[in-house]
Amino acid sequence: MDKKSISLFPILMVIFLLALFSTPAFPKDAGSLIEVTQPVKEYALKTVKPVLDSYEKKDKLSQLLKVSAIIIDSKLGVQTNAIEPSTFIIYDKLEILKLGFLYTFSLSSEQKQVLKIWHAKFMQSNPADVFFAPSAEDIIITKAAFGCSHYARSFISIVKALGLIKEPEDLRYVVSSKADTYNQALEKSDTEMTINGHQFVIVKIDSKWIAINTSKSEWTPMPVGFSPSSVVPPKNIHIRFAAYPDVTFLFRKIGKDFNDDCSDNSLETLMNIYRSGDANNSEFLWETFTDRK
Repeated sequence: MDKKSISLFPILMVIFLLALFSTPAFPKDAGSLIEVTQPVKEYALKTVKPVLDSYEKKDKLSQLLKVSAIIIDSKLGVQTNAIEPSTFIIYDKLEILKLGFLYTFSLSSEQKQVLKIWHAKFMQSNPADVFFAPSAEDIIITKAAFGCSHYARSFISIVKALGLIKEPEDLRYVVSSKADTYNQALEKSDTEMTINGHQFVIVKIDSKWIAINTSKSEWTPMPVGFSPSSVVPPKNIHIRFAAYPDVTFLFRKIGKDFNDDCSDNSLETLMNIYRSGDANNSEFLWETFTDRK
């Protein structure tokens, strides 16, 4: 390589990286984030259904848990092109360029395309929105799920596509916050503090509500008498999952039916829901959680 070629190399690298992270024109999703679209149907019928058909357990709960297991599977699932979020949640475009020098050549061609799409479509207002903005279709097309909302949305859309739940009100998307960080933010009245949480689903089987942790393919029963309509401020209703034994999650919003995505499509709206149960209200409306055993 001659001296002229060497001097051009950094310039060509910057051009390449700018092209990689340039913003193509993507239409903004107008429908529900858990809508059943053609890519969802194709994945459900071609990938998920054959496994379910050969699965020996045919009861509803077992079939639903099998769907959850498939979507988190390392080969069949919706995260086969996933990229560690810490490698691209960057808050400055110059930092993105630095990141590109470090990571671009270690990614597959599919991951490079995913990163380009993620950055262009979901990270312009706030890079953290990539955790919450992708629809079930986005996740299934890219196979790049890396968060609980991604798995929960994919699960609901696939279950709808396969007709495993007949009554819309019997399957619902759930937004929950962690009890400890909610209490900390409430104590300080800090509307800038990031509250942690978890998204999953609840399903009604034989008149009983159960919660399915779609990130881990596990379930837990809801207390006797539980109703989605009881999740309103200020009283906290909590839940724990075996996968996170030391974590208490507080219900904050539940979809009205399996078409309701709860509007948690950005970090801002999610934090509003954690504080008030309403995507458009930033006030603290839930009381301090105390675990009274």
